[in-house]
Amino acid sequence: MTTTHQYLDKYPISADSEKLIVGTIHPHDHDNFIIPFFYGNVTSIWTLLSEAFPNDLQRPLTLDGILKFLKSKKISVSDTIRKCDRKNPTALDKDLIPLELNKQIKDDIRKSKVSEILFTSGFEKNNAFKLFYVDILGLKITPEIRSNRQVMLDKELFGRPIKLTVLYSPSGSSNVPLSKSKIYLDNKHKYSKSSRPVYDFKVDYYRDNFDRK
Repeated sequence: MTTTHQYLDKYPISADSEKLIVGTIHPHDHDNFIIPFFYGNVTSIWTLLSEAFPNDLQRPLTLDGILKFLKSKKISVSDTIRKCDRKNPTALDKDLIPLELNKQIKDDIRKSKVSEILFTSGFEKNNAFKLFYVDILGLKITPEIRSNRQVMLDKELFGRPIKLTVLYSPSGSSNVPLSKSKIYLDNKHKYSKSSRPVYDFKVDYYRDNFDRK
C-alpha cells in the first residue's frame, strides 16, 4: 500500500506564516476524510483548536473555516513524508515505510517567517520530530531534547533561530499517557471540577502553544 501526499503542494507553507504544524503523512484512504485537508480524517487537532479559540475557529468545522483560522493566526501546516508504503493499513507512524521525505520543507521554512515549529509526534522511528530533526536536518536527538520536548535551532540553519516543540498528541488515545505526565500532574488541581479534566488541560495546552508569541 503506497500513499502519496495529497496536500503538500496544494497548501504550501505561506511566506508570512510565523508558526508551522508538522506531522508525518495523512492516512491512506483520504477519499473518506471528514475534511479534505491535513488531519481531516478525524479532525482531532481542529476540534481542540476550535475549543481553544472558539471565536476564531467555529463549529461546524469546514475546510474554509480552518483555512481562514490558519491565515488569521499566521499558521501553516506541512508534513515530513511525501510518499510512503505501509506495513499495515493503519494511520500509525510505526507502520510507515518512508519512500520520499519532504526535503523541500527546508527551503519553504527559510522563505517564510516561521519562528516556531509544532510537531504532532515525537522521537520514535517514524515520528514527525525525528524525521525532521534527524533525517531531514541531519541533527542528533539528545536526552535533554527528549526531556524538554523542545529545542532551539541555531540561527545559521534558517537565517534566524527557530523553536521546535513536540506537542502532546491531539488524539484521544494520548489522554491516558498524558494523565500520568508531569506537566498534567503539576496542573491537575486546576481541573478538579471538570468532568473531562485531561481533555480540558489539553485544550488549554494547545491554546498556550498556539497563542504564544
